[in-house]
Amino acid sequence: MLNWIENSLIKLESLVAALSLLLMLLLSMVEIITRNFFDFGFPEIEIINRNLLVVCGATGAVLATSSLRHIHVDALTPFLSKQHLLMLRVPLSLLSAVVCGIMAYYATLFCIDEWDFAPSNERWTLPFTLMYPTGFSLLSLHFLLICLRKNEP
Repeated sequence: MLNWIENSLIKLESLVAALSLLLMLLLSMVEIITRNFFDFGFPEIEIINRNLLVVCGATGAVLATSSLRHIHVDALTPFLSKQHLLMLRVPLSLLSAVVCGIMAYYATLFCIDEWDFAPSNERWTLPFTLMYPTGFSLLSLHFLLICLRKNEP
């Protein structure tokens, strides 16, 4: 059941990453064509592309974490045996899940503050800020799923 949930999440996250990258590329092409050939542009495209870059980065981080290819800040990793690394994986993943959960909480507070204090003409970009708590929540979930996996390298 956990494997099915994790695989479904990975497929959905991969789809979101691919679609946001495709949309970012298409909008960049539209911006280049309109500015170079028609001497005008849409300022909203740059804002959307900036936010799509955040979506791509967050989903990339989530996908890297799910396959254990995330950034490791462990200084002692090269000196430890595989057995010790497997023993440390659960506590370190649990700590990472807690930190990402705290970050998701504060990112949610950030989104609420953005909604409360954003000028009315900028509110259309606020759904993009939901990627911050969503990304941290997904990272936390994947770290928890890593804790629940069997001891596989």
